[in-house]
Amino acid sequence: MTDPKPGVAVAPRLTSEAAGTLAQQSGLREMGIRPPLGRYIRGVWDRRSFIWNLSSSRAYVRNQGSYLGQAWTVLRPILDAATMIIIFGFVFHGSAPGIENRAAFIVVGSFSYSFFQGIVMAGIGSIPADLQLIRSHQFPRAVVPLSAVLTETVLFGPIMVAMVVLVVLTGFLPDMGGPVFPHWSWLLLPVAAALLSLFSAGVALFFARLGARTPDIANVVPFFLSLGRFASGATFSIAGLTGHDSWFRPLLLYQPVQVFLELIRSCFGNEPLIPMAPGLWLLAIVYAVGVFVIGFLFFWGAEESYGRD
Repeated sequence: MTDPKPGVAVAPRLTSEAAGTLAQQSGLREMGIRPPLGRYIRGVWDRRSFIWNLSSSRAYVRNQGSYLGQAWTVLRPILDAATMIIIFGFVFHGSAPGIENRAAFIVVGSFSYSFFQGIVMAGIGSIPADLQLIRSHQFPRAVVPLSAVLTETVLFGPIMVAMVVLVVLTGFLPDMGGPVFPHWSWLLLPVAAALLSLFSAGVALFFARLGARTPDIANVVPFFLSLGRFASGATFSIAGLTGHDSWFRPLLLYQPVQVFLELIRSCFGNEPLIPMAPGLWLLAIVYAVGVFVIGFLFFWGAEESYGRD
């Protein structure tokens, strides 16, 4: 290093502590480290418009390459529900003992579980799918899985309308139970769906961290989700098919996904065995908030590792 010219003032060399203080006063932040939780939450909240725009644009381009386009968003769950009605409604008549309208029971369970399943799978693949965005911009990485969750939630809007229509139409199916009439509790359907979305977001954040480091998990989780469809009573009544003295009966009845399915079914108000119970709402709120907080903290714990080889 050359000596400074005579008469030229040279700034004193800063110590590491002084440099850190100066950087903090200037609003500079160290790159590649996990920010404090409070700052991280504020960063995610400040980018809420970006999350919405990203999710809505992805929802718009979904299925654009097919002939029916966005119609598949609604047709796919309708076909899934129709398959389940044929198998568990017509073939296995005893799949929902005590339930007055088996077809409506299956429609609500199938649509709602598919919503949960779609959010979880979207969360698993969110980080690997957006590596270029993550590596080229500095922002809280939770924005990526949350935008994937919001995409599925936006798409569930028209799906929920189709679900309501199908539930009403099931009243005209032969040997499927009584009709379903409009009820004041239908106004609570969006609230119940929002709670399910919040719970699913927590699960998605949990698996987003795992999927970021182990992409193979995206090939394993679908098998457990398929098992969960039956363990949560999406297509048959757990309460009616499990004995009262079974040791696993409480585990199945009060596991979170089963709780949310029963919550949405209770909003239709057409099944005496599934009433609108305050305890059910309280349990759903506890599950939704608790799982979301746990999933968010788990994802934040590996913030500095996302996007790195």
